[in-house]
Amino acid sequence: MFLSLILSFATYSAAQSVETPAAKIQGILLNADSMFRDNEKETVELEGNVQIVYQGQHIKADKATVHLRTHRAELYGNVEISDMKNTIAGSHVKLDYENSTGIIYDGYVSSGPVAFSGSVLEKTGPEEFIVNNADYTTCTNCPASWSFSGSTVRAEMGGYAYIKNAILRISDVPVFWFPYLVVPLKSDRQSGVLTPGFELSDKGGFTAYIPYFWAISRSTDATITVKNYEKRGLKGMLEYRYALNENSEGTFSSASLYDRSFGTDELLNRFRPASDTNEPLERWYVKYDHYYDMPGGYIHRSTVNLASDLQYPKDFPLETMNYGDSAMESRMSLTKNTKDTLFMVDTSYYYNLLQSNPLSNNEDAVHRAPEIRWSQVEKNIGDTNFVYTLNLDYVNFARAGQAFDDMEYYTDPTNGNKVRIIKTSCGQDPNWSDKPGCYKIYDGYDPSTDLIRTGQRLDFLPTLSYPIRVTDGVDVLPRISYRETHYNFEVGDEKYFVRRYARTELTGRMDFSRIYGDRIDAKATRLKHEIIPEISYTNIPWIDQSSHPFYGQGQTNDAPYTSTDSISDLDLGSDYGLQFDYTDRVYDRNLVTLALTNKLIRKAWVGDRPEYQQIGYLKLAQSYDGTQNNKSQAEPWSDLSAILDVRLPRFQTYSIFNYYPYHGVTNASSRVRVLNDRGQFAQVALTQQYKIAPGKPVDESGRTEDWTLSAGFISRYVNLMGRFVYDANTQNSGVRNPKSWAYIAQFKPPGDCWMITFIQDQVTGGDTNLRLNFEFNFDGVAKPPIPPEALDQFGF
Repeated sequence: MFLSLILSFATYSAAQSVETPAAKIQGILLNADSMFRDNEKETVELEGNVQIVYQGQHIKADKATVHLRTHRAELYGNVEISDMKNTIAGSHVKLDYENSTGIIYDGYVSSGPVAFSGSVLEKTGPEEFIVNNADYTTCTNCPASWSFSGSTVRAEMGGYAYIKNAILRISDVPVFWFPYLVVPLKSDRQSGVLTPGFELSDKGGFTAYIPYFWAISRSTDATITVKNYEKRGLKGMLEYRYALNENSEGTFSSASLYDRSFGTDELLNRFRPASDTNEPLERWYVKYDHYYDMPGGYIHRSTVNLASDLQYPKDFPLETMNYGDSAMESRMSLTKNTKDTLFMVDTSYYYNLLQSNPLSNNEDAVHRAPEIRWSQVEKNIGDTNFVYTLNLDYVNFARAGQAFDDMEYYTDPTNGNKVRIIKTSCGQDPNWSDKPGCYKIYDGYDPSTDLIRTGQRLDFLPTLSYPIRVTDGVDVLPRISYRETHYNFEVGDEKYFVRRYARTELTGRMDFSRIYGDRIDAKATRLKHEIIPEISYTNIPWIDQSSHPFYGQGQTNDAPYTSTDSISDLDLGSDYGLQFDYTDRVYDRNLVTLALTNKLIRKAWVGDRPEYQQIGYLKLAQSYDGTQNNKSQAEPWSDLSAILDVRLPRFQTYSIFNYYPYHGVTNASSRVRVLNDRGQFAQVALTQQYKIAPGKPVDESGRTEDWTLSAGFISRYVNLMGRFVYDANTQNSGVRNPKSWAYIAQFKPPGDCWMITFIQDQVTGGDTNLRLNFEFNFDGVAKPPIPPEALDQFGF
C-alpha cells in the first residue's frame, strides 16, 4: 500500500497538466487550447490553435509536440512557420527550431512572391531548402501564370534556385523542358543564364539565342550570347560593361559569325571574283563607348564603331545602331576644363558607308587626326566691362588614299545641273561605283577642276566685346574679332596659304515680359510670357585672301548665308566649291539678322521648392546679306527659320522650319504628340529636306519627304506601340512607298510575374525581322514595360 502511494505521488510529480493556456519555457512562448508537460521526458503536448514563438519564428498548427531536450518540434495540421523573410506551410512538419532545419510534408515555402511547393521539403538552413517533386513560381495569381516543376529543387532564398529536370508550364500546361536550370531568387545582379529568345527573318531564317549574364565584380559585368541562325550560321556576341567611378563608365560590344546567307548576296557577288561567288564570309562588328572622369579635371572619351563590311549596319541595325548614316564614326578625345579655359585633343576616324561595293576599302574617307583646340572662355579685362575670348584650333585632315580627288565636270541631262564628278575608267558616269570594273583615274593634279581633300589648318580667333545695359530689358553688345587661318596642302603649287580678316558685330536686344496668375498667394502657379526682339549687324571691313583652288572659283569664298544650313553634291559645281568644313567659308561680310523670340515659362511649387519649366518657345529669324545683293545672281535673303517647342502635360511638339524664298520650298522637321498619364500616345512627324545650293534649281527627285506615324497603347495586360514611315516623294515612282515600320506587342499575363514581347520591324531595303522573348521576374520584382522611346531604334 505504501509503495503504491509513493509510485502514485512520483507519477503525479513527473507528469502534471498545465492549467494555463500560455507559458514560457526555456525562452519559448507557447499558447494552445490545451497544454500538457511531461517533466521527465521534457516534452510539451499542445492541441488546438497552437502558437509557438521562438527567436523570431512564429509557428501555428492544430497539434504539436515540443521536445525541449533536443530542441525539436513535431507539428501536425495546417502548419505555418513564418519569420521576417519566409513563410513555410505544410500538413506535417518536423522542425529543429534551434538550428532552423527540418522536413515539411505536402507544403510550400514562400518569400514575397517567390514560392516553392512539393511533396517533401527539407529545410537545411535558415535560407536553404531542398524540395522533391517541386513546383516553383513568382506569380501571385492562382493557378500561376507560369511555373517550373522539377524532380529536385535546391533553393537559396536571396540567392539561386537549382532545378533538375525543369519543365516550364504556362497555366499548368508543359511547354519547355530543361535538364538543369538555375534561376535567381534575389534582385541583386548575379551570374546566370537569361531567358532565351527567338527571331525569324528571310535572310536569317529561324533564329534562337540564349544569353548568359556574368556578374564579374561589383563594377564589371558582361552578357555572352550564343545565337544560331538557320540560314546564316552560329554567331557569338559579347557585351562588357564597367564602371570606373561614380561618373565614369564604358560599354564594349562585339559579334562575329561565318555568314552563309551573306555569301549568296547578289550585290556582294557582283564585286567578288568568280572563284569566291556564293562562298560564306566572316563578318563582325565592334562598338565601344567610354567616358572617364579623370583626376585634375581631365575627361577621356572614346567611341569606336567598326564593321567588317558596309552591309553589316543594314543587316544588323540594332547592333551598330547607325543604319542610314553616311559614315561610321570612331572618335577619341581628351579634354581639360578649368574655370577659364578648355583644352581638347580629338581624333575622329570615319568609315565611309556611301559605296556600292560592300567590301570597299576606306581610302577615300577624310579623317581628323588629330584636332587640337584651346579656348579661353569669356573673361573681363581687369575691373573693366571689356570681355575677351581666345580660340585656337589645329586640325590635320588625312586620308589613306590620294590627297586630292581627280574630278571632271558633268551636266545632268535631267535637270541641267553642272556638277563635278570623280574621273573614272567608265567615262562620265555618275553611277560608276555601282559597276564592277570601274575604278578611279588619277592623271595628275589639275587646280581648275580637282578637289583638295587633305591638309592642315591652324585657326586663331580672338574676340573683344563690351556688354552695355541701356535700361531694364534693353541690352546692346558690340563685338570685334580677328581671324587668321593658315593652311598647308600636300598638292599643287600653292601648298601654303593664309587668310586673314576682321569682323565687327553689333547686337541689340529688348525683353518685354508679363506675369499671369495669382499674385497674392506666394505659392500660386504663375506664367511668364517673354517677347524678345533682336537685331544684329555683322560686317567684315577688311579681308586678306587671295585666290586659291581650294576655295573654288570665288576669290574670297563669300558664299550666300543660305548655304550655312545645306551642303550637297551640287556645291561641287558651284562657284564656291567644297572645302573641309564651315570654318573655311565666309558667310557674313555684310549681314543683318532679325529675330523674334517668344517664351512661356511656368512656375509651380512642389512642396517648399519652386520648379520652373519652359512650356512654350517660338523663334523666327532671317538674315539679309548685303554683299550678295551686289552680285549678278543676287540671293541676299537667307532662309526664314522658325523653331517651335511646346511641352504641355497632354500635348507636345518640336518643329523646325526653313523657308527658302528663292527656291520656293521649305525644309521641315516636325513632330506633334498627344499623350496621357498612362503613357498612351499618338504622334505624327514630318521630315522634308530639299537639296539647296545657291544659284541652282531645286532637284525634286532628290527631295526627302518622310511621314512618320507612331502610337502607343498601355493597359494592364497588353502594351502596343508602333511606328510607320513612308516616303511621300512621288517624283520618281509616282506612288508612296513604305520606308520602314516596326511594332512592339507586349503581353502581361495576370500575376505580375512575366511578360511576352513580340517585335517585328523592317528598314528600307532590309530584311523583315520578327523577335520573340520572354521576361520572367524570377526575383519577384515586376519588369517595367518597354517605354515609347524603344521605337526610336527602328526609326531609320
